[in-house]
Amino acid sequence: METTDAINPASVSGWRAANALAVEVEKRNFAQTQRMTALEVARLASETRKAYFGAIAAEESVRYLRKVKQAAEAGAGLARKMAEVGNFNRLQQAREQGFYASAALDLARAEQASIAARERLTKLLGLPSPQAIRLPERLPDLPKLPDELPAVEQTALDQRLDLQAVRLETEALAKNLGLTQATRFINVLEFGPARVLEGARDSGYKRGYEVSFELPIFDFGGSKVAKAEAIYGQAVERAAEAAINARSEVREAYSAYRNSFDIAKHYRDEIVPLNKRIAEENLLRYNGMLIGVFELLADARSQITSVNSYIESLRDYWIAQSDLQMALIGKPSLAAASRTAPASTGRPDH
Repeated sequence: METTDAINPASVSGWRAANALAVEVEKRNFAQTQRMTALEVARLASETRKAYFGAIAAEESVRYLRKVKQAAEAGAGLARKMAEVGNFNRLQQAREQGFYASAALDLARAEQASIAARERLTKLLGLPSPQAIRLPERLPDLPKLPDELPAVEQTALDQRLDLQAVRLETEALAKNLGLTQATRFINVLEFGPARVLEGARDSGYKRGYEVSFELPIFDFGGSKVAKAEAIYGQAVERAAEAAINARSEVREAYSAYRNSFDIAKHYRDEIVPLNKRIAEENLLRYNGMLIGVFELLADARSQITSVNSYIESLRDYWIAQSDLQMALIGKPSLAAASRTAPASTGRPDH
């Protein structure tokens, strides 16, 4: 008599559920890989942009320090000749020789820094040699005004890819734990007595947070799901830590951006023009035989040095701008930490 095995509906249902869970896990892994790849591409682009500005500034510095060396060399040569005929004492000659030696050393260091900056840019661009790179002669001009970002912290919390990864990982954990009925949302940045007094001392309080990073909170019910509540609570704490770190990073980046703009602007509008006016006035005084050639050369060195300092401050501004843009996109290490953080992917014990 021929018999057939009966198909167990429960096993079929279990297989379908397991298969659906596996598909969901793979989708999350793929989305996580996409986010990590996007963050890595953004990081590489940011590093390349900073290396680009660094290489331009390094070559500009070399050109200006060569002028400083030329002026110092002229002063040292003239001092040597005047000392030979008895018109210069040894202290004055040693001082001019010291200026020249220092200028020569500064130039050598700048030339090595320029080579290193070009090589770094070459590696980031994946080019065979530094000769394949053609750089502009000068950095872009400082903009008239810096970017005003009054809500920079909330912007970072809303759009950073690493925080999006943390949020999705936490939501996925909730699904794996069987938590589907969210009762409310909590701002993970609100810890402790997060209130500020408003009005008189006996008046009410209000929340002291103008920025938020929200995650759902579930009605866990009784002790059956105590493990799920603990696991999810740990995930919320990790999300809070990631959000706090992100806020700190973007605050620091924005502060560096604004300060570097102010410094570069001060060099451009105050220090460089002032040194230029001093040099022009001393040239007139030299033509009128009121000062000597060594005072004139010293002012020329000072003017060139101030221009070189402005180049460095302008480089720092563009690098700070790149760091700010990256801080608003995300930090790869935070996303990686969220992926490797200990969390249960199975349902709690009942």
